[in-house]
Amino acid sequence: MNRKSSLPVVLSFTMFAMSLSGVSRAIACGGFFCQLVPIDQAGEQIVFRVDGNDVTAMVLIQYVGDAQDFSWVVPVPGIPELSVGSDAVFTALESSTRPQFVLETIGQRCPSDEDVFFGGNSSDSAEDGAGGDGVNVVERLAVGPFDVEIVSSDDAAALTTWLNSNGYDLTDRGEELIEPYVTEGMNFVALKLQQNQGVGDIEPLIMKYQTENATIPIRLTAVAAQEDMGVLVWLLGQARAVPLNYLHVTPNYTRLNWYSGTFNAYASYQGLITAAMDEAGGQGFATDYAGADYDADASLPLVASYTDELVFLANIDDDAEFIADLSNTFVFPQDKVLAILGRELPLPDGEDVFIYNVPELLNESFTEEELADARAKIIVQINETIVTPLEEALAVFDGMPYMTRMYTTLSADEMTLDPSFSFNPDLDGQPLIRQATMNVDCNFGATSWTLTLGEGTDRNGELVINGSGDPPGFSAPTIDQESMWRSERVDTSGPPEVETLRTFGVARVIGADSGGSDNTACGVGLFGCGGGAVGTLVITMFGLGLLKRRR
Repeated sequence: MNRKSSLPVVLSFTMFAMSLSGVSRAIACGGFFCQLVPIDQAGEQIVFRVDGNDVTAMVLIQYVGDAQDFSWVVPVPGIPELSVGSDAVFTALESSTRPQFVLETIGQRCPSDEDVFFGGNSSDSAEDGAGGDGVNVVERLAVGPFDVEIVSSDDAAALTTWLNSNGYDLTDRGEELIEPYVTEGMNFVALKLQQNQGVGDIEPLIMKYQTENATIPIRLTAVAAQEDMGVLVWLLGQARAVPLNYLHVTPNYTRLNWYSGTFNAYASYQGLITAAMDEAGGQGFATDYAGADYDADASLPLVASYTDELVFLANIDDDAEFIADLSNTFVFPQDKVLAILGRELPLPDGEDVFIYNVPELLNESFTEEELADARAKIIVQINETIVTPLEEALAVFDGMPYMTRMYTTLSADEMTLDPSFSFNPDLDGQPLIRQATMNVDCNFGATSWTLTLGEGTDRNGELVINGSGDPPGFSAPTIDQESMWRSERVDTSGPPEVETLRTFGVARVIGADSGGSDNTACGVGLFGCGGGAVGTLVITMFGLGLLKRRR
């Protein structure tokens, strides 16, 4: 099989790991094993594209630390084709497929209640050759910024020793966690950054291989997993995707914070999912979205945004102005630009990167020849490390008619089974938008309100809360109900087999207090709880996608 650093992409599997602030040692992850572990791994994002037995995995790796300390190991079936993708795709994909929560409010509270601007509720509720020592180095190659070794072994102890000896520290649990994958005959892709590459050069890794079902090797993630770690999975195929060996779980939307906008409702939703999964036994997925109406061309970054910017920059005659404009643009990812500048135009010792932003300082620090030579190399690097990876990543979505997005949270003790996914053409879709209606009324000088669930919740038209006093204006009332409404087993055809289906009475919420609610239960407060990496409101407010600079 021909190997090269940039190969056509057919599917994507996205896994990212966020680091804990304040950790001074190197923090590298992409799921599974990382250099200088154990490391708290805050979350994973995964996208699968499945064409028969062809599966392509695109892995987004986030890392904090020194470049020489970066390493990453993941088990795969067979010998994958490897290339790199683009970070920008994942930011836009997460934002454009995020569930939205719309509350329609009908009626008005009593005039005496209208002086409470942010009224909260205090409520009462009712209801390439041998590596030696038993390890075979199947192949060594350069892929984008990475040096890659694909290794295999039928001896978990020998493989653990080899990985540790070659700088892939696996902790004391390494052999224990690797052994099931060795027994299954899996190979291992091991990454390090090339010597001339910096942390800003890290790109998503794309792996294409053959296997029966898309599977997340979550058991290895237990070595570095944070409590209630968020796992976000996209699957592209011909029909709605389903978890085969995990439960499919629908939360109890009565407990959602519907009351302060879809942004805060989404944070509440992630906490609600955490609680629902715990009630389901810890191994389940909820469906955020499933449908054939996702428009990748309209939602994801366009290559033209990059190429147009390159044309604009090419028309700048002065080399110092070219570099300063490039450094100041928001079209290209800033970490990638700084990595390229640092490599092709290294600063004198002790100088700050601010020099890159000012033509006068560039002219003082470098000769005309140095600036001209760097400019030519920088253009090549932008094409190779920014433009081409975006093209590779976007190719993942070509020709796939149906997208499913699923979400869960898992703790280390729940990562005992690798979740596997397939498709069921007999199932209906899941709308991106969930709806509810709050009816507010004023009778005899007293305000009352109700909440009725709507489309997207699977309980359309069901009255779930009957409240008196000021309705929620920011926080949600505490509801004494379970967080999981339904759990079921799903297969590749036919309807789901329901395991648990709960019936809730109408929750009674009494009283109002401008001091705020006692939101002690997961999923009902402003921020919820649990939530994982993608659920802590670390959400990009500006520049979701590629922004075109005003000129």
